[in-house]
Amino acid sequence: MTTVHDDARFDSIAVLALGALPPAEARELEAHIAECELCRREYDEMRAAVDALALSAEVTPAEFGGEQCARLRSRVMDSVRASAAPTTAAKVTMLAERRRPVATWIAYAAAAAALVLAIFSTWNLATLRSENAANQSQLALLQAQLDAQDRSTNEARAQLMLEESRLADLIAPGATRFAVQDGVVVRSGRRILMALRHLPALPKGKTYQAWTLRRGAKAVSPSITFAPDATGLALIELPESAGNVAAVAVSVEPEGGSKQPTSKPNFVRSLS
Repeated sequence: MTTVHDDARFDSIAVLALGALPPAEARELEAHIAECELCRREYDEMRAAVDALALSAEVTPAEFGGEQCARLRSRVMDSVRASAAPTTAAKVTMLAERRRPVATWIAYAAAAAALVLAIFSTWNLATLRSENAANQSQLALLQAQLDAQDRSTNEARAQLMLEESRLADLIAPGATRFAVQDGVVVRSGRRILMALRHLPALPKGKTYQAWTLRRGAKAVSPSITFAPDATGLALIELPESAGNVAAVAVSVEPEGGSKQPTSKPNFVRSLS
C-alpha cells in the first residue's frame, strides 16, 4: 500500500518530537513516519531541535536560534492554536473518530505552550549572557584605557614639575652660569644643568652624549645621553654632583652612548 504524504501532519510531528502527543495518535503517526520519507526527515529535524533545547545551556544563542528551532516553535504554536480553538465540526470529529478527552487536549496544549515559552526564555537568557560577556570585555578595555591615560597624565605632571625645578635652578640667584655654544651650563648647589638650543636632529642610530671631567682626572667620563625636542631645545640635568666636576662636554655618539668620545665635542666647558 502506497503511503500518501500530507503536510498537515507536520504540526503533529513537532508535538511528537516533544513527546507530548497522546499514545494512540503517536503510534499512528510513527507508523506513517516509518513509510514516508518527507515526514521522517521532518521528524529527525524536529528531534534535533528538541535536543538543542535540552542542551541549551551549552550552546551559543546563534546555534540555539537556528532554523530547526524556529521551525519547531512555529509547528508547536500552530498545533496549540488549532487545538485550543477548534471549530464545532472539528470537535465532533475528534469525539467521533479519536474520542480524545477534553482534558487530554488541554494538557497537550498547555505542555506545548510551556515548552515554547521555555525555548524563548532559554534563548533570551543565552543571548543576555553573551551580551553581558561582551559588555564586561568592553568595560575592561575602557578601564585599561583610563588607567593608561592616568599613567600618562601622572608622567606628564612629574615631567613638568621636574622641568620647573630645573628652570628654577637656572635662574636661582646663587647659581653660576657658564656660556657655551648655543646655550648655557648652570651650576646650582650640587646640581649641574645644561640649557642648549638650536641642536640639529640626528640621523637614526646617533645620539647626543654628555661628558664630565672629575677633579684631578686626566680623561672624561661618560654621562647621560639625550635628544632635543622638535624645536632643537634640550634642558637636561647631569647625574653627577657638581662638587666633583671640573668640566663638562657634549658630543655626538652612536645610539646607546660610548665609553670614550668618538667624535669632536660640540663644546668643552670648564666649571671653574
